[in-house]
Amino acid sequence: MKTKEGDKEFVTCMQCQHATLMQWFENPIVAQCAKKGDRQVAQSNRICKEFRQSTAEANIQHFDHYEDEF
Repeated sequence: MKTKEGDKEFVTCMQCQHATLMQWFENPIVAQCAKKGDRQVAQSNRICKEFRQSTAEANIQHFDHYEDEF
């Protein structure tokens, strides 16, 4: 999908080779970006200069509990 500028495309982390995909319970899939170090909803449209199309099938890590990060 092209943006109004025409030269940039919307992408999703779901198809990016830099994303580690995770899902807790039935919540949306979250992508941990290896380039930026942040987490985003994996299926949300965004413009990202770091995006690289993945050639592998999506591997989603599923979790049935939350870990304490503190």
